[in-house]
Amino acid sequence: MKMKVQTVKTILALIIISMMAAMAMAAPTGPANIIRGTDGRRTSFGETDPTTIQAQGGNVTQLTINITTGTDKWQGYYGNISGTITLDDGDGNTLYDWYDETISVVGEIYAANQSGITWSDVICVNLTGNGTLGHEGINQTILEDMYGIAHSAKDGFDETFDTTIDIEISGSSIGTCPGTRLYVDNSSQTERWNETLLTENATGAVIFAVAVEENDPGFNGKQWDFQMIVAEDDATAGATPYSFYIELT
Repeated sequence: MKMKVQTVKTILALIIISMMAAMAMAAPTGPANIIRGTDGRRTSFGETDPTTIQAQGGNVTQLTINITTGTDKWQGYYGNISGTITLDDGDGNTLYDWYDETISVVGEIYAANQSGITWSDVICVNLTGNGTLGHEGINQTILEDMYGIAHSAKDGFDETFDTTIDIEISGSSIGTCPGTRLYVDNSSQTERWNETLLTENATGAVIFAVAVEENDPGFNGKQWDFQMIVAEDDATAGATPYSFYIELT
């Protein structure tokens, strides 16, 4: 009898371990919904009053003039994450659930320019690669042509994703992806808000992935769970649709 009880306990333990492993290795999924808030865009980059320089006859004077212009190649997103803990059956029928407005979040948010991503085929973008699908995926030239960015532009892909960052997808680590770190309190920093540039190797889908933070100060000094940028060709008609996925660990 003891042997049978021990066997049952062993089987149950293996089932529980298998279920936990399956949950940990689950691929990123689409969120239940996304509520879009107000859009913001800076429209004025000049000072109200002109800058005065004194001129004097006979002088030849060097001037260094600094100006600020807005990008039309990148869209920014930021916000918070709320969630529901649910007890469902295999058909999705809910026996009970618990809404959590301040759910503890750790993981990544992905924005892809295609849907139906095969996550086991996702790799880092190789900005200097040969651009062969199924081998090295897309490269910088293909990306900038795709989004209408001049190869000499200062807000291009290599100027934006100018460092390397590791990321973990479905329990598998991907190293040294092109990365960037978004601003905190209106200034650059090197500790959080990590964003990486990924691609689905077979299709060339572009995927922007950002690490979720939990109520951390963001670009405007307010607390957010995520902030990210995605490429957008503002010169073409219409907007670029992105499919959002989330993986909480």
